[in-house]
Amino acid sequence: MKSLIQLCFQTNNLSGSIPPSLGDLTNLTHLFLYQNNLSGIIPKELGNLISLVDLELEENQLSGSIPASVGDLSNLEFFPIPKEIGNLRKLKGLFLDTNSFSGHLPQYICIGKSLQNFSVNNNHLVGPVPKTLKTCKSLLRVHLQGDNLTGNISEVFGAYPNLQYIDISHNNFYGEISPMWGQCPQLATLRIAGNNLIGSIPPELGNATQIHKLDLSSNRLVGVIPNEIGRLTALLDLILNNNQLWGRIPSDLKTLMDLEYLDMSTNKFNVSIPSILGDLSKLHHLNLSNNKFRQEIPIQLSSLVHLSELDLSHNSL
Repeated sequence: MKSLIQLCFQTNNLSGSIPPSLGDLTNLTHLFLYQNNLSGIIPKELGNLISLVDLELEENQLSGSIPASVGDLSNLEFFPIPKEIGNLRKLKGLFLDTNSFSGHLPQYICIGKSLQNFSVNNNHLVGPVPKTLKTCKSLLRVHLQGDNLTGNISEVFGAYPNLQYIDISHNNFYGEISPMWGQCPQLATLRIAGNNLIGSIPPELGNATQIHKLDLSSNRLVGVIPNEIGRLTALLDLILNNNQLWGRIPSDLKTLMDLEYLDMSTNKFNVSIPSILGDLSKLHHLNLSNNKFRQEIPIQLSSLVHLSELDLSHNSL
């Protein structure tokens, strides 16, 4: 059937393995085998289906690894993650990033409490984060950015004693930033940009003193920057732009002596630009544009000898 474009056998009682000969149907755009009892490996020959747009194999009993030849399916837009991945109790690393996976994540992805690295970023995933992720104390690195995941951020994530890196930017998370992030003593990178977060920045974040990069930009955060941010003395990047923060920039930020990148643009900061910013001698990027700063530019900014980018536009200076 060389001219076949769609092959749909989903939701039946088919068993056995996926025949490698399906790889000869090079005009296929849709191959639906989900919700059966298929077993064995995914044949590498499916990588020959260069016209394939939608490949759905979920809810079977497939085993083994996803063949590298799937990377040749340059037109693929949808490839759901099989929920059976949740059965892998010894799983330490799951790397499915930068593909065309669609659908929901398996809800019991860390059922064995062994998962350390979880990367499913830059796909077409929707729906909630796996339920077991909240109590997955083994996590070291989490990449969820660039999908369409949703859920209340204060309820789906917990405190992680070993977590070093988490990026959940550019999804559809909502709710308020949880104080629990302050209970992640090893956390070096926290990126939650581009979601629908509300409320204020919790002072408890100041307890996560190993943070090097903090990005809360492009949300709907309100209120003032808590003084406790000044306790994050390891900070290199502080990115808070595109929110609705107001008030003064706290003088406690003068303790951030290693800060290199500071972006507080497009907020509602008012009064004057604080002179203490001139103490941050390692700054090379400073953006305070699109705020309500008044009075003069403090002469102390002339101490920033490493500054390569300075934007104070769209204020009331």
